[in-house]
Amino acid sequence: MRWEELRGEDRLLVEGQLARPLRGEVGAASRCLHGRVQVIATSPLLEDGSPFPTLFWLTCPLLQRAVSRLEGSGLREQLRRRLEVDTEFAAGLRRAEEDYRRAREEWAERLGAADEVRELFGERGGIGGTVAGGLKCLHAHLAHYLATGANPVGAEVAARVCDLQREDCRGSCDPFVGKGR
Repeated sequence: MRWEELRGEDRLLVEGQLARPLRGEVGAASRCLHGRVQVIATSPLLEDGSPFPTLFWLTCPLLQRAVSRLEGSGLREQLRRRLEVDTEFAAGLRRAEEDYRRAREEWAERLGAADEVRELFGERGGIGGTVAGGLKCLHAHLAHYLATGANPVGAEVAARVCDLQREDCRGSCDPFVGKGR
């Protein structure tokens, strides 16, 4: 998989959304309905060779805040319990994790670091660098879903938060940057 390279205004926007400079090779993986970057894809290895476990990173500050509220409300635990009893939901997560692992390894191959990345992340086959089947961060699941359309946990989160962009956002991230982080 390849993503659109971040340049100019997009790069400045994402750095403002995250309130930090970007590191490693970064691409735009998803845009909101206003055309703004809402998810970035980040290389599995940074410039200094250190691992970066989160392949897809949610950058939209409005969605970041909304997902944080969902995590605080106990949604992560509800979804964990669902994974234990809903075999179709759990199978969908396993497919999403395989997709995530494959995308990371394809990127590592392009970097000439496939063996190193496999060794670094071998035990971490889940979304965002977690163990397979883990639900450490709903932000990472939503980011993966928005980037690929294939993550059942991310789809559940999206169903609860993505209308906010239509309802509460006028196309500028400025009102949301730095609030509620």
